[in-house]
Amino acid sequence: MSKKKKSEAKWRRRAAKRSRKAAERAKYEAWKAAGQNTKSRRVKLRAKRLRKSAVRLRGHTSGPCGNIGCKRCNPIPQNLVAVRLLHCVA
Repeated sequence: MSKKKKSEAKWRRRAAKRSRKAAERAKYEAWKAAGQNTKSRRVKLRAKRLRKSAVRLRGHTSGPCGNIGCKRCNPIPQNLVAVRLLHCVA
């Protein structure tokens, strides 16, 4: 394959890539103008359900927060910073 053919093929590939990207940009701009580029109702409802059933049901003022790594709610040695620092030094 000659140098001329290689450069022509490279130029054609780059031109095709540029045109694909321009088409994608135009498509997304059209969606934006139509207001269709928002998340679906299904995705929003799922996120809402997940937020409701979060791990932290309460704060510390009304009781334990539900976080197993919390040093106030679960003062086991693994959750305490001083114990972790001793393990790092040793």
